[in-house]
Amino acid sequence: MTRVLVVANETVEADELLAELRRIEDEHSSTFFVVAPAVAAEHNLGDSWNQAGAIDAAQGRLDRTLGVLRGEGLECDGEVGDMVPFAAVRDALDRFEADLIVISTHPGPRSRWLRKDLVEHVRKAFGIPVVHIVSHVHEKTEH
Repeated sequence: MTRVLVVANETVEADELLAELRRIEDEHSSTFFVVAPAVAAEHNLGDSWNQAGAIDAAQGRLDRTLGVLRGEGLECDGEVGDMVPFAAVRDALDRFEADLIVISTHPGPRSRWLRKDLVEHVRKAFGIPVVHIVSHVHEKTEH
């Protein structure tokens, strides 16, 4: 069984990500652990109301995604992760021993994660294969 850590915030419900997870399941029986970092929409990350809103929004997206995956018969679980995406990956790997990490981001110009080189940092830090999926979703906040 392949153990797959999925890292996505605003793109967690994107068709491209869901298609990749279905492809992985078609190739190998898999279990998925989805982490949705609670990244605040505004730049003032110290604002507790803003972070609480980010947690609620991430939990809603996570719940909907887990529902879709379970509806397709995929074995999955998940959690809202740290507001710092790299820390969210590290924390998830402490609880879930992954064989593969799938990171879903917005396209380059829109993605803060790509500007911060998250995909490469994760590749180098954990020694686990990483698949990067560019997902297209339309939300007010950018990520």
